[in-house]
Amino acid sequence: MVLIVLALISGLAFLKYGFEVLFRVRLKNEFARYQMPGIRTFVGTMEVLGGLAVLLGLAIAPLGAFGAAGLTLLMVLGLSVRIRIRDTPRLMVPAAALACLNAVLVVLFLNS
Repeated sequence: MVLIVLALISGLAFLKYGFEVLFRVRLKNEFARYQMPGIRTFVGTMEVLGGLAVLLGLAIAPLGAFGAAGLTLLMVLGLSVRIRIRDTPRLMVPAAALACLNAVLVVLFLNS
């Protein structure tokens, strides 16, 4: 049950946010602020694919573990960018929380 709830939270969150990264002007401006506008499309695509992998992982556990591991890495890298540009801790919390959530999902998928 825990796996299902956490996978739904992560998968749906990354689907939503990935599409926002791809199509919202506000997120385009955020990537410019990060001084990394060229990777916005890649990051958005990886978030959508990772979210799908986590959701499909409920049926195919290795796929879920792979997707969650990729999202963990993506969030750790995103957190490092926020540290580099000296964002406030409040702005770092979502990336840190999602990194932890997906790290837990990797373990849960591997043990399911």
